[in-house]
Amino acid sequence: MIEIEKKIEKLLIDIIDRDFNIKLDLVNLELPPKKDLWDFSFWCFVLSKELKKNPNEIANILSNILENELLIEKTGVVWPYLNLTINKTIYRDIFSDLFFSKKDIIKNNKTIVIDYIWANVWKPLHIWHMCTPNQWQVMINVYRVLWYNVISDSHIWDWWIIFWKLITAYKKWWDKNKLEEDAVNYLLELYIKITSETEVIWEELENEIRNEFKKLSLWEKESVELWSMFTKYSILSMNKQLERLNVKPDFNIWESFYEGLWLPKMGDYPDLEFDMKSIVFELLDKNIATKNEDWSVWIIFEEKTKIPSCILQKRDWTHWYLASDLAAVKYRVTNWNPDKIIYFVDSRQQLHLKQVFEVSRKAWWINQTELFHAYNGFISLKDWAMSTRKWRIIKLDSLLNEAEKRAEKIILEKRDDISWDELVKLSKIIWIWAIKYWYLKKSRETDVIFDWDEFMTFDGNSWPYIQYAYVRAIRILEKSWISFEEKTSANFSSNEEVELLKSILNFESILIKSTHNNTPHVICEYTYKLTKVFSSFYNNIHILSEEDIDTKILRLQLVSKFAETIKKSFSILWIDMPEKM
Repeated sequence: MIEIEKKIEKLLIDIIDRDFNIKLDLVNLELPPKKDLWDFSFWCFVLSKELKKNPNEIANILSNILENELLIEKTGVVWPYLNLTINKTIYRDIFSDLFFSKKDIIKNNKTIVIDYIWANVWKPLHIWHMCTPNQWQVMINVYRVLWYNVISDSHIWDWWIIFWKLITAYKKWWDKNKLEEDAVNYLLELYIKITSETEVIWEELENEIRNEFKKLSLWEKESVELWSMFTKYSILSMNKQLERLNVKPDFNIWESFYEGLWLPKMGDYPDLEFDMKSIVFELLDKNIATKNEDWSVWIIFEEKTKIPSCILQKRDWTHWYLASDLAAVKYRVTNWNPDKIIYFVDSRQQLHLKQVFEVSRKAWWINQTELFHAYNGFISLKDWAMSTRKWRIIKLDSLLNEAEKRAEKIILEKRDDISWDELVKLSKIIWIWAIKYWYLKKSRETDVIFDWDEFMTFDGNSWPYIQYAYVRAIRILEKSWISFEEKTSANFSSNEEVELLKSILNFESILIKSTHNNTPHVICEYTYKLTKVFSSFYNNIHILSEEDIDTKILRLQLVSKFAETIKKSFSILWIDMPEKM
């Protein structure tokens, strides 16, 4: 609808200038409550002061003027509002331009960095990792479709005492085959084992663990090799699971990178210029941080910010994770000069990121860069809460495997003629993507309850429901037996045709809307509403049985554009759309 809206805005601006001698740079159009009767509304209060007339009178004057405009089919006035319905001929012209010109979205030169997941080297991905990676990937796709330059970074935790524990544990009980086969689960096994040991003999193990940190900090060969091996295999293990969800980060810049130890890099990204230590010195020099008598360094925020103080460097000169995130901000700003950095991290990190953002602003690292926390709520199980500490979770690979099994069962109940290869292919597609859609359609800030019964359905706002409509559209085009890739003289003659076109035209504005607060569910809502509009069109309008060839071609073009828009929308959601169910 963007092009139509621009035409109406220009028409109003020209008329207001010509008839009222008032020059406006823009006018704001609204969507009226009764969308089946009117396309746009204009709030005439904005002209009252200069014209010294009540808005109802202004609306009536404009209504009389616009009745003679070819662009307008009819007008109506409801107190301060001027309601407008567009001439169906204009819709035909706009649709023809849309169908045949294949216009692309205007390119821009803005850069966005997206930070997501914050997984740990030693923790297997679990159901919570349905959250940020999927939201993250959708918004990357949206920004890229809108022609932004997007850089994505998984920012995975591989530091602090946990990592030194892992090196200690591996040296005690090492098994390289297990590490190569399943790095993350094996590292979890080692972590649980050494944690149990430290509860019994902490004093004895504490020195060993701290000694491992010292060796790694001094770049001792064996420790560096172990660090490299852990991170390498963990990246491979994590990405193998994420690939099942079509999630693919550009970079995996690990937290230890910002320590400035010159450990081997895990990708082709710029070298580090400002490590955590230099960040601490800079903040002390700018009087943003304060050093205490015990050599710890804290940041105390101004009272008006209502942000509590926090530690930047511990008394043993090791750094808290605030320091690594500040180093990451400066690294990204220095090397990529982004217009925006978006953090897809859960709601528990709201305070921490407020502290990061406030310090970054005070340190002048983000003069022209917006920092945005796109936080998500929690997933809980139907009967009990999850806990990563107690391992009351559903592992991600187990979740996806179970989804495939359930898919096979449902497909076999519906189809007894399916081949084994087709069954395997469809089950992988249908329920992995059904789960993705089930989560993505929720507002990212909402806490959700994981329930197999809710998304294992073909009804309502679900991926299979939309998929069926898409397949139905493809079948219509296959059965048409005529070419519809040519211009036609037919006009839109029904509300169903116009409503479907209007929904299709909303695609670009929906993508833009999703970027305002980085909300992928806006796209899911759009695809569901678009599908419902198509179903109304399909059920009420003759398509293949239409006798007038020009009208038939126009309707087939609408069907084709619907299928194309659904496929584009789901490619942004990174959900496959098989053309057969």
